[in-house]
Amino acid sequence: MKKKMTALREVLSDFRSDYSLCGKCKLCQAVHVQEVDYGRFWRNCPSGTRFRFEAYYASGKLEMARALDLQEIEPTPAMQHALYTCMLCGSCQEQCYPVKQIFPMRVFELLREQAVRDGWGPPEEHAQAVANLEETDNLLGRPQAERGAWAEGLDLKDASKEKVEALLFAGCHYSFKPELQEAARSAARVLKAAGLDLGILGSEELCCGAPLLELGDRDFFETFGLENIKRFEASGAETLISLCPHCSWVFAEEYGPEMEIKPKHAVQVVAGAIKKKQITPAREVKMKVAWHDPCRLGRRLGFYDQPRRILSSIPGLEVVELPRNRHNSLCCGNGGMAGYAFPEFGEWTAKERVFEAEFVEADALVTSCPWCEEMLRRGAEARGSKVRVENVFSLLEKSL
Repeated sequence: MKKKMTALREVLSDFRSDYSLCGKCKLCQAVHVQEVDYGRFWRNCPSGTRFRFEAYYASGKLEMARALDLQEIEPTPAMQHALYTCMLCGSCQEQCYPVKQIFPMRVFELLREQAVRDGWGPPEEHAQAVANLEETDNLLGRPQAERGAWAEGLDLKDASKEKVEALLFAGCHYSFKPELQEAARSAARVLKAAGLDLGILGSEELCCGAPLLELGDRDFFETFGLENIKRFEASGAETLISLCPHCSWVFAEEYGPEMEIKPKHAVQVVAGAIKKKQITPAREVKMKVAWHDPCRLGRRLGFYDQPRRILSSIPGLEVVELPRNRHNSLCCGNGGMAGYAFPEFGEWTAKERVFEAEFVEADALVTSCPWCEEMLRRGAEARGSKVRVENVFSLLEKSL
């Protein structure tokens, strides 16, 4: 019998009580309004706010799941669009669970898995991403031989050939996109400054599989997962440090129970190093910045304080909060593979987030997710905004 990463796999019907109990109270459409001072920023569901039909809010998709489960309806292109424009940001679950103990985002993830099994998902707009992963083992369709080129000159160990204590996992975006590679290089230099025995897999690093899981193709995701686990453990590393929150999410939730190596996001490691005085920022960086909480790093993994701790350690940096921050954060526009398939919708969401940075008069939005960096820059350009988008490790390196 073929090994599975998840011995007991959840299916949509396991959450029948969740999608049957939705009372259409509309809480899923907003933030915790008592925590956000300005009504202008109360809406927080990107697809519902943009398309303005019930089906695009959590309440509508829960009803969709209920009706499909009871075979009251058949899938349609409109249902597919409503399901795959969801950014899986988790804002609806943030509102719903404390009140009714309903897990809408988990329902939508399993509804996508059901759509893949039944043949009506993912949409055609995602076909190139799946083809790239099938043909090249990375999301961008680039030659795997080039995957480690971003780290040239950094004196990082080749973890496929020698033992390392900490294995750095760059991910597809940081490995291949020139506009993001310098942020990855900064992160590696900062981690080395903390004294870590650091290595990478280079061309032996594969996609983490997160895009496939977000699309609902769990079987294909697990082929990546099982192979990655073998390669991670062969390195002999004790810690797996990822730069992308999407990688961190699948390593923690999906890979974690199956491997001995301990997964962490780089902000955890660096915030800890600053606390232990292994890194001491000294040079002033005079700038007013606002931290953008990536959905996977914040709501999914709960890392809210660590990046703020890094920013507050940099002399001269003025840190302000966006109106929607921490568990109220607005998605960048690139979550759930929605921005990949529907770029205009992703850009529309990013422009709203950039406006929020302008509202608090920040010079820059700072984050540590390649999907966020990419989409927020597009939003700033589309708005003609003066707000820059910075990576937290690039800022920190300026101060070391």
